[in-house]
Formats: sequence, structure tokens, C-alpha cells
Amino acid sequence: MLKESIADAPLHIAVITNVFPKLSETFVLQHVTGLLDRGHTVVVFAENDANDGVDKAICQRYRLADRTYYHDHPLGIATRLRLALGAMASNLRRRRFRMLLRNLIWLPRRAVFPHDAKPMDALLRAGPQPLLHCHFGPNGVRGAHLKRVGLVDKLFVSFHGYDISRELRERDTQQRYQTLFEEADLLLPVSEYWGRKLRALGAPPDKIQVHHMGVQLDSFEYPRSRRPGDDTLLRLVTTARLTEKKGLHYAVQALAQMKSEYPAVDFHYDVIGDGPLADDLQRQIAELGLSAHVVLRGSLPHGSVRKLLATAHIFLLPSVTAADGDQEGIPVALMEAMALGMPVVATLHSGIPELVEDGVSGYLVPERDSAALCAALVRLARQRPAWKALGQAGRQRVEQDFNLDAQNDRLVLLYRQSLQPLSPMPPGVPSRPPWSSTTDR
Repeated sequence: MLKESIADAPLHIAVITNVFPKLSETFVLQHVTGLLDRGHTVVVFAENDANDGVDKAICQRYRLADRTYYHDHPLGIATRLRLALGAMASNLRRRRFRMLLRNLIWLPRRAVFPHDAKPMDALLRAGPQPLLHCHFGPNGVRGAHLKRVGLVDKLFVSFHGYDISRELRERDTQQRYQTLFEEADLLLPVSEYWGRKLRALGAPPDKIQVHHMGVQLDSFEYPRSRRPGDDTLLRLVTTARLTEKKGLHYAVQALAQMKSEYPAVDFHYDVIGDGPLADDLQRQIAELGLSAHVVLRGSLPHGSVRKLLATAHIFLLPSVTAADGDQEGIPVALMEAMALGMPVVATLHSGIPELVEDGVSGYLVPERDSAALCAALVRLARQRPAWKALGQAGRQRVEQDFNLDAQNDRLVLLYRQSLQPLSPMPPGVPSRPPWSSTTDR
């Protein structure tokens, strides 16, 4: 068992992310607020504030402005060299002579890199933070250097998708992540799919723990059944940022095919969200004669989103691998729809099959296959009595493995385990990754 002093004491955790708080990255916000709810001390380091519609009441309730350090402007070299000396002084005060020696080797070189210096400045001002949790691999690289010079004791890194997929094409990721793999205490891919990718890149298998994102189940009313009532209209919905990897062009093509080949299936499709492809999608909708059936709602307040989700029958998210290699993790929007008891139609993409079981909680089709999407939607339109069972199965899946409270509790156990490495892992927390160390799945 963990020593009582470690098992009960509040933890001090620093979090590095890109933009905070950000509406399309609610998993980072839920990570931070979940830790605060559990009585831990959290500081956040980010490049800037997205200012994109995140619930201001949540920001005020948790005093996020007071807990967040932004580093959107580089520091001058004189300031960065001063920070290097500050890091050395910090290790000297803490009598960490081994780290002080590493400072002498590493800091003169690292201090000239602005993106390392800003978090270093914030860490020195915030005080000692034994645990550093970085969201996204590139931030993990920064964290590795901060650990290497002794500013943090333990390093956790969450991988969400683009940081392994797109980064593979843009950079020599294996070489770039080598320091991260060496320094990290735990690598936390959001799916088994990304866990296998990390292992293929050379990450030590014993450092990999799949850690799912999750949803706050208390916020999603259930049980409920998706009954059409007297209205024969098939109501479809998507919540997503309008980017290539969401595959929404294929959804529109599928609906055009359904309108042409299955005119008896009357439908309405709401797309909630904004993004760089909004104008292209609007043109496609008009060109295919779907303006009366498909509405791009843009970004909406939380209450309006929940009303649209409550009246929809089917959630549609045909994710694809983008041209630059960008891929999903396991989309939280799918978890939310399934938590509401909504059957889903999605694709055989990245970690989605780890959430959606084909034929049980919805249907999965190949990427970029609008004909298969059309067939799945028509099948659901003709299977209305089956919606309740599909929705129940989806809800059960989310309750079992994508419950945010359970995931946050598990993460705290992993933090505490890192501080007491000789203690056994508490029951229910696997000590090794969920795949064999000698075989790949």
C-alpha cells in the first residue's frame, strides 16, 4: 500500500498545454478542474488564452486566470540566461547536487531556446511542482528538458492523436521524442491504437499506460430512448470543429445519395461547430440541393447544443485521416452522444472502434466511403425499434470505460504510484500496458 503521507496528502501538479482554456480541448479543462475538485494544487502553463466561448462561470469558479501562466512571447537571451542561473540556484537550495551537475551541462545550451525558457520562468515563479503533466507530445519534449534540469521530479505526457500522426509526417518524430521517452515516468496515450504507435516509435512498453478521456456522466440525463414519436423525420446531428479529419464532406455526400436513392427517408441534419471548412461545406450543401435538409449552426452556447442533442435521433461523425496525417484520438463528442443514449454512425478510424462496437451501439464504416455511410443511415432509419437497445449499449460502454470521474481518480492513483515506485499498484490499475510486450495487435 502507499504510505499514508503520500496516499492522503494533496499533490502539487503543473500542467503544460498549447492553449488554455480551449472549447475544442475540453479534456484539458476537465483534467485541471478534476484535480482541483479532488483538493490538489494545480498550475497551468500555456501559450495563450483561446477566448473561444469556454463557459466563463467555470473559469471564475476555479479561478483559472490566477492559476495559469501564459508564455506567448519569447524572452530575451539575457533573461533566459538569468533563468538558467535561477534553475541552478533552485537545485543548490534543495541540495540536489546531481541535478546541479546536469544543469552545468544542459542549461547553457537549453537557455537559448525561448519555448523552453518560458515554462522554466513560470516554474521558477510558481514554486516547486513535483509532478508535471504535459498534454501533447511536443509539450512533453519541453517537459523532458525541464525534468532534465531538475525543475520537476515526475513527468507524465498525454498523447491525443495529432502528436503522433501529423507529427510523424512533419518531423523526425522518433528522434525528436527520444529524450521524452527517456525522461518520462509515464506515457498516456488516449487509446490502445496510439499506445501501439508509441511502442513502434521506440517508447519503453513499461512506461505506456492507456488513459482514456471521459465524460461527466452526471451531466447527461439517462435513461432515455430515441423514439421518433409521430414525426417520421430522421434527425441527425454532429458536434465537431469543421476540419478535414472530421470527414463532414463525406457525410454531406452520403445524405445527397440518400435523398436521391431513398426519397422515403425524410431527414434533417444539424452540424454544430465552426472551423476553416465552414465555407466549403456550405457551398457543397448548396450545390447538392441540401439546403432545406442540412444546417450549419456554427458555434452555439452550451444550452443550445444540449437542446439539439436532446431532440436528435442519430449522431454522425465520419472521421478520416487528413492529408497531413492528422487523426482523431477517441472523440469526446462520440462519448457524449453515447452517454445520452444516442446510436452513432462513425468510421473505422484510429481509436474509435475501442469506443463504438459495430452493430451493438451503432455502426462503423470505412473512411471516405459515403455509400457505406448512406447504407448505415438508411439501415438505422428502418430500424427505429432498435434505437433503444443501441443507445443502452452505448451508455453502458461509456459508463464502463469512459467515465470522467473514474478516469480522474485513476490518474491520481498513477501520480501517487510514481511518488512511491516500490509500492504495488492499487487494485484495478494495471501495472503494464494492455498488450503483450512481444506481440503487436
